[in-house]
Amino acid sequence: MTVDVTILVGWKEDYLYYESGYEEDTLSHDIEEAAEFLDLNADLVRDLESWDAEYQATYNPVKFRDSGFATPDAKRDWIERGKELSARLKRESPMVASVNYLANGSIPEHTCVF
Repeated sequence: MTVDVTILVGWKEDYLYYESGYEEDTLSHDIEEAAEFLDLNADLVRDLESWDAEYQATYNPVKFRDSGFATPDAKRDWIERGKELSARLKRESPMVASVNYLANGSIPEHTCVF
């Protein structure tokens, strides 16, 4: 069995979406669950967690409108790291058929697929 994965990051949300085949599947999965189901190695899990933590750090709960990356270059670099991680996820997981990378919604669906 292989699955199609979508990566879509949001503040304080799980970012790995796939159908596990379980009846009660919610489609969004936290990294611990995904690591086990998708058979991810510890290095990839650590890198995904670090990448997501960088995005989460841009959230400003006091002044929500001030949330986001400090510069366009910082956002671009984060998006590019996500592309690299998406390609790794496809390459390194025996369970992943494809990865549809959306970043934080700034990449249109099905335009960045590995």
